Amino acid sequence: MKGYGQHYRSAWLLVILLILGGIVGGLIGHALSSVQHLAFLNQGPGIGLPATTLNLDFLTLTFGFTFKVNPVSILGFIAAFIIYLRL
Repeated sequence: MKGYGQHYRSAWLLVILLILGGIVGGLIGHALSSVQHLAFLNQGPGIGLPATTLNLDFLTLTFGFTFKVNPVSILGFIAAFIIYLRL
């Protein structure tokens, strides 16, 4: 039973908010990279696994993901976490 002032926070909600924060931060960083002095905001390391294909003749599976981290996407993650804590 939840008392007054207690909130139920789902782990799925945190994951969704972090994904949205990263996407929004990445889009803002990409938009700001067209400004000459802010081009560094879209630079960052790429982390992930390259696409790999498993062909079983009757089924073909492709696995892989890439995650590009830039300074603005990190700010998006932090903002999403703060929003999660305030819910």
